Amino acid sequence: MLTAEFNGAGIEAHYAQLQAKVAQAVRPAAQAGAQVFYDEVRLRAPRSEKAHSTKGKRYTFQPGNLQRAIYQAYATSQSVDGAVAVYDISWNKSKAFYGGFVERGTRYIAANSFLRDSYDAVQKDAKDEVRRVLRDRIKGAV
Repeated sequence: MLTAEFNGAGIEAHYAQLQAKVAQAVRPAAQAGAQVFYDEVRLRAPRSEKAHSTKGKRYTFQPGNLQRAIYQAYATSQSVDGAVAVYDISWNKSKAFYGGFVERGTRYIAANSFLRDSYDAVQKDAKDEVRRVLRDRIKGAV
């Protein structure tokens, strides 16, 4: 008579370790992908040749102001610790309120969709970077 016995305790422990490593890797992986987008947006944000002012000269903006106003921030309200990490990439509206006019255009100026174009250009690179970070962080658990 042949008897086979299987003890799954080792597999359960290994699975728990893998889950813990993945949970720890979510935020760094998301940040790595966000960094790819952030760098591209800063690169594509238009830069004027000279300072420009609002109508009536109330506000004056130096060249590169929109580029400097680009930020990335961890979106706590949209993220779930260990499961979902969301990063916002946009421009600081108090530093460059006109970013939306540039991105979407107005009836006076054509759109220069630097944000959307950046997303389209590096979407695959960002996904690859997320995969790389996840793979590197969970390597020891697999």
